[in-house]
Amino acid sequence: MGRSPLSWTPQVLPTVVRTCSWVRRSWARPANLASLSTDVPLVSFTSDAPKPLTHKWEALNDPVMGGQSTSRVEVENNVLNFTGKCAIVPSLKAPGFITAVTGRGLISGEKFVDVSSCNGLTITAKDFAHGYKGYRISFGSAKPPGGKFFAQGYKANLYPTVGSMGTVSIPFTNFTDFWDDGTGDPIHTCAEKEEYCPDQKTLTNMKTMSIWAEGVEGQIHLEVQSIAGYGCSAEAVVESN
Repeated sequence: MGRSPLSWTPQVLPTVVRTCSWVRRSWARPANLASLSTDVPLVSFTSDAPKPLTHKWEALNDPVMGGQSTSRVEVENNVLNFTGKCAIVPSLKAPGFITAVTGRGLISGEKFVDVSSCNGLTITAKDFAHGYKGYRISFGSAKPPGGKFFAQGYKANLYPTVGSMGTVSIPFTNFTDFWDDGTGDPIHTCAEKEEYCPDQKTLTNMKTMSIWAEGVEGQIHLEVQSIAGYGCSAEAVVESN
């Protein structure tokens, strides 16, 4: 039951590139061909953000699994403000998780901008928790054969800048849908086997996204300003609805 892994094929650039005003463009120069690379905005928390970039966010924590973690999730002051504590789950004697999530559930899936032509995600954020090591980001609801029961979607580690707002890049090759639902750590990676890489269908519309504090005990405070696709095809067009 084939899934269609993301692949990149060089394309001849069109004479005219159409972009909306909120698509940033930057020049990337491969070894012997200058081509246009586009950053595609995916999520924004500013009060005047275009509608396709805004989503309803809420907290989802490990008490659904018998844990004791707590969190607060709020879009305010033009950022996603994510605070709380990742605590030990008594029955597991191990740290649980807290998440800021949008599009939770099969019915409440959100409509996301298409980033299937991109190479990965950029996250502009600020960590107030002195380099907390359990941040992760996930999207979609893919589940590989033999995957863990509670593990859904493609997940990667997130290492935001500490103490100041900054942008970090995560290639899609860092994401995998075969991860441990107890720790959040990858079991099998995209580098090991292409079938664990984000597929075209998911990247066209992620439907759900989560920012996690998971598998590491501690207090957290993360502010996220925006998320975008980077290294996208010059033909990518983002349309407001």
